[in-house]
Amino acid sequence: MAIATVETQYIRVNTLKITPKELKGRLKSKGVKLEDTFLDYMFKVKGAPFSMGATPEYLFGYYYLQSISSTIPPLVLNPSNTDAVLDMCSAPGGKTTHLSQLMNNKGVVVANELNRKRMRSLKSNIYRMGITNTILLNMDALRLKKFNMLFDKILLDAPCTGNPIKDKNRVVSKRDIRYCALRQKNMLNVGIDMLKEGGEIVYSTCSPEIEENEDVIEYILNTRRDIELVDVGEFKNDLKGINVIEGKVGGTLKVVPPNEPFFIAKLRKIKN
Repeated sequence: MAIATVETQYIRVNTLKITPKELKGRLKSKGVKLEDTFLDYMFKVKGAPFSMGATPEYLFGYYYLQSISSTIPPLVLNPSNTDAVLDMCSAPGGKTTHLSQLMNNKGVVVANELNRKRMRSLKSNIYRMGITNTILLNMDALRLKKFNMLFDKILLDAPCTGNPIKDKNRVVSKRDIRYCALRQKNMLNVGIDMLKEGGEIVYSTCSPEIEENEDVIEYILNTRRDIELVDVGEFKNDLKGINVIEGKVGGTLKVVPPNEPFFIAKLRKIKN
């Protein structure tokens, strides 16, 4: 059987349903070539005789297709199985289902998504992967405060202008960047307001633009007295095989090409 070449593709094993060893054996027997990564439940697909999104194992919810860069924000947030977690912009569900996996399907994850059409993929992936600790919301993240809820951990993987690796036809204007940066600052402020004292929020984007990343964090640190930056610089030592550097704001992380670009920062709520 011929092995078809594929673009760089990764699968995250859903350990709530299957072990990495068992899934690797099943896929290998079907002609899929996999390579280990820094995560024991994440594999790089080196070759496959079929689409990795059309296997019985995929439909059974045994794995999720996602970039390896996008696994870093949930790992940095590091929720426990007793936490109340908010995912402010959750579709299509890669990071949401990863959070639930890290929490062993315990605690609670409130997964919010503004786009009703994207809610379908979020709901589908949650059901497919057997996630049972998640509550779905369909609303503008800027209005979440009206529920008057406080969380232990929050993930804000903010809407951004994207990157040329994810979208090879990407054309972005300064106006686009300014619009996203303003909305990102507003969303991050809302997230911080919804944190318990001592709670933590991870802010991430897949944009390489400083205005959407370091500038947003510097703005928050300069305008709020109830937040401190958590240094996650040492985390890059665990990301073997990933091209990651420290951001221009010390203590933040940037994944750079050839990996999909990502920016990650972690903030903690403190007493004002």
